[in-house]
Amino acid sequence: MRKFTVGRDLVANTLTTVFTVPKGMHCDIKLIHMANNGTPTKEGSVKWYDSSQNVTVDFLNAYTFAKGETKSFDQLDFVLTENDQIKAISEAGSNMSVIVTFEMYPAIAAVNNFV
Repeated sequence: MRKFTVGRDLVANTLTTVFTVPKGMHCDIKLIHMANNGTPTKEGSVKWYDSSQNVTVDFLNAYTFAKGETKSFDQLDFVLTENDQIKAISEAGSNMSVIVTFEMYPAIAAVNNFV
């Protein structure tokens, strides 16, 4: 397994793909961090797109961030499979960012753990 961190400054009121799990890989999400970078109180959301089910699941749904507030989830351990995505969106007029840390490994390694 190899650990990665990705981050994005969000374009306000635009659903942004933070990352997509590459073909043949799985990811264990370890941390999701979202920050309001100084705008007045605004809402932000983080979503998981499950490509195998073609559904989007809210992880953090319209959380209200005060000016300069951050929110971290660092006790995570959920698995995304190939083509799954983490997406984020912030309210119009906001200046927000999101960071995700995860471990990535070949999908075959996940299958071998169950044998």
